Parts: sequence; C-alpha cells; structure tokens
Amino acid sequence: MSLVEVKGLTKRFGKFTAVKNVNLSVNEGEIYGFIGPNGAGKSTTIRVLLGMLKPSEGQVTIFGKDAWKDAVAIHKRVAYVSGDANLWPNLTGGEVIDLFLTMRGKGNENRRDELIQRFKLDPSKKCRTYSKGNRQKIALIAAFASEADLYILDEP
Repeated sequence: MSLVEVKGLTKRFGKFTAVKNVNLSVNEGEIYGFIGPNGAGKSTTIRVLLGMLKPSEGQVTIFGKDAWKDAVAIHKRVAYVSGDANLWPNLTGGEVIDLFLTMRGKGNENRRDELIQRFKLDPSKKCRTYSKGNRQKIALIAAFASEADLYILDEP
C-alpha cells in the first residue's frame, strides 16, 4: 500500500518554480530520500507533503488523504523533524523530548531512554547550551520515541 503518493507536483512562488512535475510513491516499509543541491526543492516538497504549502499543480496524498485538505488528520500519524531544530532555551533536552511526546499523546518511554543512550545525549542540559547537532538529536529522539506511521526528516 502506498503511504505517500505524489503526482505531477509543481510549486511556484510568483514567477519562480521551486518544484516542477515531481512524481513519487513511497510504500509501507520503504525508506525514501531526496538528494540534491541547495535550492533543488527538497524542503519545499517536504512542506507540501506536510500540508504547510499548497501545491500550485498536482496531487499529493498521504495515507490516501489529500495533504493540503486533510493535513490535521495526517499530522496525527506523522512525526516530522525539520532541518533546523529551534527549541526552548530554558528547558532541558529531556523536558523538550517529554513535551513533544506529551503533545503527541503517545510515546514510548523505554524507547526514549534507549535513544538517549544510543545518541549519547545528556538530557539534563539546558537547550541554549546545545550545539546544532545536539538540538537535532533531541528532535530525532522525540520523533523516533513517538508512535508514528510515517517519519519525515528534513536534513537529519
């Protein structure tokens, strides 16, 4: 079964075409990656998949639902990590991970603890002290500890 289906996706910003006629299909159990130079449209395509941007042309579905019209329902089943993790500077990494899991309404604490160990993250430090890489680790741990049907990672 196709989890993600993209047919003829084009996204324009005024006269500039950021994404032109993209077609792709991602089935359950598959891993799909975008490779390309800066400005190739990778993040724009991801934002369309997430319903953050409306396509100029084409059809985008996730779980058989329209990515733009049904974004709220889709987001309940998707874990997303953006390319730049902006976190609350006065919270610890552990507090942020727990906050994200609470917001999702479901998470696996054992999996969270295992991921903290595997990523060698000190969850007691304030987020303002983390490097970009460690902020990214926090976002990845929160995503992978959540119970999602689809993980979308932008420059993980």
